[in-house]
Amino acid sequence: MTRNRYKNRYWTPGTPLTENDRRILAPLLAKARELGRTPTKGEMDTVRELKARFRTWGLAVEAAGLPPLTDPRQVRAREAENRGAG
Repeated sequence: MTRNRYKNRYWTPGTPLTENDRRILAPLLAKARELGRTPTKGEMDTVRELKARFRTWGLAVEAAGLPPLTDPRQVRAREAENRGAG
């Protein structure tokens, strides 16, 4: 019974996003636009809500349609920011 109760708790890849999912993802997308790249968990205030629905940061990023943090362009963008801040 418990297993079925939580069946739809987490989003899974390929599942359409609900209006609530879009609401939860909105701050992530706004931060991505602000930064010009995919944000890290540490750059977000809504991590708890995102992970409560999408389970992992990687799945939240995927659901938002953003490149993964491991994408070479994302890595270079973060490295360039770090060099500029140093």
